[in-house]
Amino acid sequence: MKTLVRKISTGQFFKGPDQWTEDSANALNFRMIDRALDFVDRWHLMDVEVVFAFADEEQITTVPREKIALDFEK
Repeated sequence: MKTLVRKISTGQFFKGPDQWTEDSANALNFRMIDRALDFVDRWHLMDVEVVFAFADEEQITTVPREKIALDFEK
């Protein structure tokens, strides 16, 4: 499973500084939820969600950043 950050408005995945891609296989894998959330918070990214891409890369589960943050705070 890959942990990715995706821009909601465009559907593109974060690849690197000022780089976004439509292909989840080329996206930066944060590997852990907390790393992805820390990155989003540190850079004050808006309009993004955390995405979990499974081995076949076609099965993707999305979770709004705010939902994950609230679950971690409990």
